[in-house]
Amino acid sequence: MPRRLLPAVALVLASLQADAQDAEWSRFRGPSGAGLAPRGARLPAVLDPEKNLRWKSELPPGNSSPCLSAQRVFVTGCREGELQTVCLDRADGRLLWTRGVKPSALEKTHEINSPASPTPTSDGQNVISYFGSFGLVAHDLEGQELWRRALPPAKNTFGTAASPVIAGGQLIFVCDSEESSFLEALEPATGKTLWRKERAGFKSGWSTPGLWSRESKGGEGSAGMTEELLVLGVGWLTAYDLAGGERWSFPGLTDEPITTPIAGNGLVYATSYNLKTNADAMLLWSYEKVLAEHDHDSDGALDAAELAENASVLSRPDADGEGDHPLALFQRFLDVDKDSRITAAEYAKLRAWVDSWEHLNGIVALRPGTDERPAELAWHYPRGVPECPSPVLAGGRLYMVMNGGTVTCLDAESGALVFEARLAARGPYYASLVAGDGKLYAASARGELTVFAEGAKFEVLSTLDLGERLMATPALADGGVFVRTESSLRAFGLDG
Repeated sequence: MPRRLLPAVALVLASLQADAQDAEWSRFRGPSGAGLAPRGARLPAVLDPEKNLRWKSELPPGNSSPCLSAQRVFVTGCREGELQTVCLDRADGRLLWTRGVKPSALEKTHEINSPASPTPTSDGQNVISYFGSFGLVAHDLEGQELWRRALPPAKNTFGTAASPVIAGGQLIFVCDSEESSFLEALEPATGKTLWRKERAGFKSGWSTPGLWSRESKGGEGSAGMTEELLVLGVGWLTAYDLAGGERWSFPGLTDEPITTPIAGNGLVYATSYNLKTNADAMLLWSYEKVLAEHDHDSDGALDAAELAENASVLSRPDADGEGDHPLALFQRFLDVDKDSRITAAEYAKLRAWVDSWEHLNGIVALRPGTDERPAELAWHYPRGVPECPSPVLAGGRLYMVMNGGTVTCLDAESGALVFEARLAARGPYYASLVAGDGKLYAASARGELTVFAEGAKFEVLSTLDLGERLMATPALADGGVFVRTESSLRAFGLDG
């Protein structure tokens, strides 16, 4: 690139990044899915119901995160089989409206999932919700239904979780499932399809796309910026332009894509979790260990009663049992001769299944591909890998939180470990980290919130136990923190 263009490109990039951080928190994890508060925001270091709770409102059960737009807060929920979009006044938490759709049946989900897990998105004029049991439904800000797109129930292993997003004035919707996977762009006001990209070969996925702006070449040596969607699917991270064209991809990643990719410093960051090679997990038991623990009649096999005793032969640690794989779960898969007993030869099927997991385990930094070269691995860090919470990039450092409250901080450019620390709030973590004003906010599924300082040294600023199940990622806006539990939404501010 001609040197005279470098300052101009730098200015454009800085402007685009500033615009992103000035934007509304109107999608999962806020602008671009990066989990960063608006630029220049002031945020509380302490979340205290007695001192700075602005309001609390009851909600129908659900896992979706808050979407903020035009002085409103949108969430979804499921009550008595009705899938609901709920609109609250973001200044005082008053219920403005609730609109529901009734599916013919609710999709089957994992016990920790919900029929209302995807987060709504808004362009400031419309709000669009997605439910795996129903499809897409759009309302204006006053609750008037604008359009709906009924879709067949998603055939997804653990139920739906990926959220729709607005990018480039388009509603972007990724649906990776066992039967038909695709990426589609729609007109937010009408639901009209603008383009659709089939994703053949991709199976169940739960990752919401990220968005980033990168340098691109124009005609006659000119340069500009191009926005790319970052879509994490089974085995691959794929970047698409906003017309649905595939720009580059990188293979060898997780077979259960959940987290949202993020970008910065010219790199794209993604997590890839592998339960087989993850040093923080409980690895698959040997058959000898299973027999030693449960073969009480010493016949060299496990009957139904002995199988039922086993709590887990493969486990995610510190997850309150939610990551366990009890042997009885695999009985139908393993019991080839249907005699209600598991032998060494049958147990070998489980070992072969786990051994087939060849994908990488770790947080990866990728140099994105160009017309001249494919994407490359810049660095890889194999410890502290979160399965569900997405990482956040703040102040040149990459932060992650995983089950058990382990926080890992890496240098974003080199991947070098800055620190590893343990929060007092233990148990499983599904909500993603968010950051702003020199602070990071972590939320455990047990309902414990931790605020810690951005920087090279780990420093806890405050903790709060809400005593409620907490799956949703907090939203940062209006000088405050919006926290959605299973049954309520709270807004904390700099003062009450």
